[in-house]
Amino acid sequence: MDKRVPDDSERTVDIIARLQDRLERGRGAEIRLVESILADPQFAAHAPIAQIAERAGVSEPTITRLARALGFPGTREMRFHLAQALAIGGAYLREPSAPVEELPLSGQVVAKVASGAHAALDLMTMALADIDLEPMAKEISRASQILVYGTGGSSSFAAVELQNRLFRLGLHVTAHTDPQLQRMSASVLEPKAVVIGFSVSGQAASVMDAVTIARQYGARAFVVTTPNSPLAAAGDDILPLTFKEDGNLYKPSSMRYALLSAVDMIAMATALTLGKKVLEPLRRVRHSLASQNIKNPNLPIGD
Repeated sequence: MDKRVPDDSERTVDIIARLQDRLERGRGAEIRLVESILADPQFAAHAPIAQIAERAGVSEPTITRLARALGFPGTREMRFHLAQALAIGGAYLREPSAPVEELPLSGQVVAKVASGAHAALDLMTMALADIDLEPMAKEISRASQILVYGTGGSSSFAAVELQNRLFRLGLHVTAHTDPQLQRMSASVLEPKAVVIGFSVSGQAASVMDAVTIARQYGARAFVVTTPNSPLAAAGDDILPLTFKEDGNLYKPSSMRYALLSAVDMIAMATALTLGKKVLEPLRRVRHSLASQNIKNPNLPIGD
């Protein structure tokens, strides 16, 4: 899985400032396009070009011309820098109309938690912009057995949640949060098995041991962790966790949203890889819930 790393000159580009400047210097369709991008940079960074053009009411070549006017070779580079701007300053682009400290207590809580969640997701969006999830999803979809490891509050939660997402696709998956069970279960795996290890720090000894043991017996090992950590080096491939704590001692870490997004990305990529064959197990799960009077098809499967 390749990951694009911007060089030092790219890190200094402030695309938001450039877009704001074009509002003063542009005209007609270009101004409409810039206004649309600034109104929803998340959409502009990741939606197909055709949808961006449709939302702004402009032609697709207008987007290409804007990218070049902003100093980029093409739309891909412009969208990369939009994602980077969200990762670095997404929280500032979503600041509430009143300073957080001036809000009542409930308003402060809502604003700080929500902005932290947005920032965590923006950082993950940036970190995974050029990560190819398909090879991981293919390995998971054809594995004879999937073991998911996580130790500690957040990583354990992620491991159990991934089990919850994958079993309903008809896959043979088990999550282990007990350190001894992690090591023991890894020791009896076969080459067609896959292990997925979660660790925010990348230093959870039992998860590292389990991943190393599993690979020793031929199993494929994917890790969701901080880049350049011991666990990152121990796995076959990494889905990088990128987050930044805000130092607020009263607020739970927003990193949990980054973990949850990684879980959902793995689960969705696997479901798409499996294709229509996941529909029958999902139908059975939905049918089993009918006995609990959970019949609304718009509700999530499994509450």
